[in-house]
Amino acid sequence: MRKIGKMVSGAAVLLMLAAACGGKKGRGADVPVGENRDVEVVDIDKAKQEDALLYSSILEEPDVIVLEICPECIIQDVSAIDIYEGNIYILDDKVPALYVFQRDGSFLRQIGHQGRGHGEYWELSDFSIDRENGVIYLWDDALDMAHKYDLRTNGYISSIKTKRNGYRSYSMLYLGGKLYVDRTSLDADSENYLLKEIDGKTGTQIASCLKADDYNRGWNFPLRLPFSFFYSKNTDAPKYVELFSDTIMAVTKEGIKPYCVVKSEDFVSKKRMKKLISDCGPGEEFNYNVSDLHEEDCIFCISRFVELDGMVSFQYRKGDEIMYLLHDVKTKETWVAPSFKDDYLFENNNIPLDMCYSDEEGVLSVLRVDFIPYFIEDVIDKGHLNPKIDEYEKLMGIKGDSNPVLFFHKYKSRSK
Repeated sequence: MRKIGKMVSGAAVLLMLAAACGGKKGRGADVPVGENRDVEVVDIDKAKQEDALLYSSILEEPDVIVLEICPECIIQDVSAIDIYEGNIYILDDKVPALYVFQRDGSFLRQIGHQGRGHGEYWELSDFSIDRENGVIYLWDDALDMAHKYDLRTNGYISSIKTKRNGYRSYSMLYLGGKLYVDRTSLDADSENYLLKEIDGKTGTQIASCLKADDYNRGWNFPLRLPFSFFYSKNTDAPKYVELFSDTIMAVTKEGIKPYCVVKSEDFVSKKRMKKLISDCGPGEEFNYNVSDLHEEDCIFCISRFVELDGMVSFQYRKGDEIMYLLHDVKTKETWVAPSFKDDYLFENNNIPLDMCYSDEEGVLSVLRVDFIPYFIEDVIDKGHLNPKIDEYEKLMGIKGDSNPVLFFHKYKSRSK
C-alpha cells in the first residue's frame, strides 16, 4: 500500500498551538506549547498492534437495555445519544425524532414533533442538554435553528434562529449560555472556519472558531456524516474533532483549546487534501467524494470518541479499514486493533457495537438496527449467546424489526 505522506499539522500543533476563537473575521492568537502541557499525545505509530480490543479488559459485564418498540417509537438510526437524570435520550435523524426512554428500556415520550407550526422542527441532526437548567436544545439543520424544550414539563420554550453564513450546519453543542455550531462553505477559502460561537439568547454570532486551514487541512465543504462532531457533551469540557483533523479540541466555558493530538506518519497530508479539495471544488454540481481516500493507506476521520475511566477510545479510518484505539492517559500506553469486541455477549463476537456515551460510572454501546439481522442469524439462531448475560430471554426474543439494543458497562477497578 502507498503512504500518503508525513503528518503536518499535528507536529505544528505541538510547536505552536493556536487559540480557538477570534472575532468574526476568524482571527486567532498563537499560544506556545509551553503553556499547553496538558495536551495529550497519542502516537498511533508507537501503539501496540492487537488482533482485537476486548471489552472485558477494562469493563464489567453489561446491563442490557432492550428498547421498547411501539408505533410511537420505531427507531431507524441512533445518530446521537445522552443520559440525563436517569433517562436515555436518543435522536433518530432519519425520522426525525427525539425519543426518551427509561433505563429499563421502556418508552416514555417524544420531545417535539416535525411540522411547520409553532414549536415544531423540520429536520434534526443533533441535540445538546443544558444540565444545569433541565433544558434540551434540538438542532434543526434545515432552518439553522435551535429549538428549546423543558425536560421536566416536556413543554416547548422557544427557538433560537441563527444566521446561515456557511452552507449547512449539522452539529451543535450548548455550553455556558452559548451554542457552538459547525459551519460549512461552498468555497475553498483560506479564511474558512469550522465553528460558530452563538449567543444562546439572541442567536447572534459572537466569534469564528478554528480556521479550517489550520485544524482540518483546509476542508470545510458540507459533508453529512452519521454522527456529530461533538463528543462527551455531558462533561465540563466536551470534545470536538473534524473529519480530517488530527487534533481533538476541548470546548470549555473559558474557551476552546487543544486536548489531544493524534500523531502518525500515515495521517492524510495537507498536500493530499489540497488535491482532494481541488477535485471537490465548486462547479455546476457539487461532488464531495472522499472515497478515493478509502483506497489509500492514509489515516483520517477520528470519530466515536469516548472518555473512559482514565482512558480514551476512538475510531479512525486507515484507508478502507475502520480501526479502534484505546489509550491510557496515565501510563501513555496505546493499543490499536481492527475491532473492539464485547466478548461478554459471546466468544469471538464480531458484531460491531459502537461506544456512544460514557460517564463516571461506565460506558454505553449500541447494537444498531442495521446489525440486528446479523445478530439474530449469527448469534441467536446459532446458539452462541452467553446464557449468563443480563436480559438473556429478552435478547433471545428480539426480531429483525426491533429497536436498537443498548449495553451499559461499568468500569473495572484499576486500583492496585
